[in-house]
Amino acid sequence: MPGTSTTEVRCQKCGRVFEAEVIDHIDMSQDRDLLKRIKSGKINRVQCPKCKKVHYLDRGVVINFEPENLIVLYDPSASRPEVREELMRDYRSVVMFNEVLEEVAQETEFKIVSDSAELKKMVEQWAKAHS
Repeated sequence: MPGTSTTEVRCQKCGRVFEAEVIDHIDMSQDRDLLKRIKSGKINRVQCPKCKKVHYLDRGVVINFEPENLIVLYDPSASRPEVREELMRDYRSVVMFNEVLEEVAQETEFKIVSDSAELKKMVEQWAKAHS
């Protein structure tokens, strides 16, 4: 089961503000049913309860590619170098929080991806290797 949270969304069509459950974290080894949505780059799909307009939210999602020891942050807004650098600083500060996280970080590759085509290719390669 993916890690989720609740967020407020403003409908682009009717302007209504509504709460929606969104995906924050996916473990590829456990959430295989999400492969199609991940490959499409449309992970967080929500629908306005008033007018039924479908929205695809551009927000970051952490994807754990087990057993490759690869963690990918897919964030469409991270295409600029300064955004990527800030995200990497945040990651380093989190993993340096304690010894256990620091050890895991040494054994795990962390990558930031902003392009849905690149993410799709990674997911297809993972699915081919683990099907």
